Amino acid sequence: MKVDTWLDERGHRCPLPVIALMRAAQQAPAGFVIAVLSDDPAARHDIPAWCRLKGHAYVGEEPPSDGGGGSSYIVEIRD
Repeated sequence: MKVDTWLDERGHRCPLPVIALMRAAQQAPAGFVIAVLSDDPAARHDIPAWCRLKGHAYVGEEPPSDGGGGSSYIVEIRD
């Protein structure tokens, strides 16, 4: 899946990665794909929960493509 934008939130603790995702999602059209890079273990639960709450698609978790720490949480924005 092609990622449209990357949010590097490594070093930030929840809820900051979710807040960054929320702000990006407000500006994104349906179908836009956002990857949130986070090394906070809480993001593994908080980002999918936020997607369920807001009706967006949680695509999954991947290792970061830049080889850095943490994980990439992939979200597809829905209307």
